[in-house]
Amino acid sequence: MALRIVMSSGHGKYIRGAAGPPPWGLDEVDEARRVVERTAEALRGVGVDVITYHDDVSTSQSENLNRIVSFHDSKTRDLDVSLHFNAYESTSKPMGVECLYVSQHDLAQTVADKISAATGLPNRGAKKRTDLAFLNNTDEPAILVETLFVDSHADADAYHAKFEAICSALAEAISGQAVQPGPTPPRPVPPEPTPPDARRTISKGDKGEDVAHLQTVLGLPADGDFGSITQSWVKSFQAACGLSDDGVVGPLTWDEVDDLEDRMRDGETGLSHELEAAIDLVVQNSGLASYEWRNRGKAPAGYYGGMAKVYALAVKRLNDDDELAGIMAHAETGNQDKDALSWYADEFDEADMDNSESGQDTLRHLFVMMIGLGMCESSGDHWCGRDTTADNVESETCEAGLFQSSWNLSSCSNTIPALLDEYWTDPLGFRYTFTRGLSPSASDLDCYGSGTGARYQWLARYSPTFSALMTGVGMRKLRQHWGPINRREVDIVPQVDELLQQVDRLLDVGAKLTS
Repeated sequence: MALRIVMSSGHGKYIRGAAGPPPWGLDEVDEARRVVERTAEALRGVGVDVITYHDDVSTSQSENLNRIVSFHDSKTRDLDVSLHFNAYESTSKPMGVECLYVSQHDLAQTVADKISAATGLPNRGAKKRTDLAFLNNTDEPAILVETLFVDSHADADAYHAKFEAICSALAEAISGQAVQPGPTPPRPVPPEPTPPDARRTISKGDKGEDVAHLQTVLGLPADGDFGSITQSWVKSFQAACGLSDDGVVGPLTWDEVDDLEDRMRDGETGLSHELEAAIDLVVQNSGLASYEWRNRGKAPAGYYGGMAKVYALAVKRLNDDDELAGIMAHAETGNQDKDALSWYADEFDEADMDNSESGQDTLRHLFVMMIGLGMCESSGDHWCGRDTTADNVESETCEAGLFQSSWNLSSCSNTIPALLDEYWTDPLGFRYTFTRGLSPSASDLDCYGSGTGARYQWLARYSPTFSALMTGVGMRKLRQHWGPINRREVDIVPQVDELLQQVDRLLDVGAKLTS
């Protein structure tokens, strides 16, 4: 009997998936449909019975997932395949292919191997995921293919050049039979980019692709509608750049947006993609998603993952003899007026966390406390603006970001102004992780004052990695900056320490593999 497969594209006509930045970025829904239909054609050519499905009806995510699963389960088949494209952050670097599974490890690995070989893109491998509705709810064996990344310029180039090879590789992996690729279709010719001096000036009330592009670069949900949220964030960005903060995107603001896009595209997070994926997995399996913080409830979906990655970055900086990381990892000083670890000595003793020696253990314990501080100050929301009940509206004293720090904290260490310069030049961090499940409000995105303080307020929200590293230094040098620390409201949670110890083990394995 011929192998029987149901293959569907992820998301739907009205429930769009990921999209890379124009003009080169890919649209997940459109391209997934192309790959599904061409792969199905190739599979039929080697005798596989294939039924395809694309959701043109659903108007909500839950309806979309239920409709796709229901369609698969309504058919007689041997295997379910869901075709997706991945996304992370706009970059010129190759990102690669992975295939997700619950029970089909070998098939998932074969899919990743063959698509990687066909494209020359990184092989991110087979990844077990037990949290996805498609993999959990279809009643036959299933895989979910993440073909490549829509927001990687290198991946997009490979997709256009190797479209036919990708579809043939997927068909071979599924069928176990050789499939000869057909001719590669001509690459779509993107429209000529609009010359900077010909761009339209946009402001609140405008709609269109240029608005969506602006929103993508500024890290906002890209709905193409210039509303109050976009206006507030544009004003803050203009103040950070030293421009007139009128909320109108004209030639000068477009120049700064283009420069930011270039810096993001060429930026480095400081961690390999493989390590980031491994951290995501240990966070997923940690059980912390259900942890209830005192008076704050559960953390946002990306909070632990983002902080775990920043911790891994801090460890790498420590191993490179970075001064800023050395401050964070220094042995507890005994100065309760300045050092949060000294102020919290009893709490750390009770949790059996020894900070008497400089090094990675002390750094980890600082991050345990910092994660608790972030929940106290912002409920883990990196978009958080100042406390509107306070009157601190000067650029130097206005709070912003995860930890509600303000720029006057920079007086405690010369490493902080240097850190601001570093992250202004390369703001690429882990915002894509931190921002999962979050949507900013217009009031959170307001900026106050001008100069370096205004730049700080913008960067603290745009690059939560910068905010966390700065706060870590401040906690060792000026702990009275934070009310929740002063009032001993920050909880030291052993389960968080256990998560970061798993990150330590990942880093140790990585070091051994590269030594």
